[in-house]
Amino acid sequence: MAIRQAAICLILAGAAWAQQFPVRHQHVRKYCEGTLTVDEKGITFQSAKHGELNWPYADIQQLTLGPKSIHILSYKDSSLLLGRDLTYNFTGVIPSADLYARWSAALDQRFVAALPEIGDHAGVRFPAKLLDLTKGTESTLVFGADLVGFGAHTWRYSDIQSIASSGPFQLTLTTLEKQFRFQLKQPISESTYNQLWLDIEKKNGRIQ
Repeated sequence: MAIRQAAICLILAGAAWAQQFPVRHQHVRKYCEGTLTVDEKGITFQSAKHGELNWPYADIQQLTLGPKSIHILSYKDSSLLLGRDLTYNFTGVIPSADLYARWSAALDQRFVAALPEIGDHAGVRFPAKLLDLTKGTESTLVFGADLVGFGAHTWRYSDIQSIASSGPFQLTLTTLEKQFRFQLKQPISESTYNQLWLDIEKKNGRIQ
């Protein structure tokens, strides 16, 4: 069940906009086809089977954008899933670049950009392993001008609460979502770590 019920923060401004494109709504075993409309107010899915489903941004617990997918985690409970929150998965030819530009500027930390190409930019790079409870994931941790990327993970600097290191081969990013622990394959120097910490603090307005 949802822990936090705070509304997604919107800073949309200017003229109204909308993106409309065909998608498949994925079910457990099957799927149905329809049209997804995204605008400054929220997301709407229309299909012959379901009619119209609508999610204002304030009703979305987490919104994940992939190269060919959109995943919506709602606040609604499912009686069939013992109270777990309902999820909606859509796949298709997604205008991910346009949606990323809109959503990254307008939504808070509950917007997750799972776009590997966005994290692939010049910057400080570390081959690393993201540690997890069961198994880790290997990729390159990239600190770019505006984003931090690791594989399919992308974080805006505004999503990062803190950065910490207990040694030259360890780095931890703490976001509003969770804590991410990395095992670095090459040591991070004290001067590089200090500069990354300073950049994050400045971009978040915590220091001048």
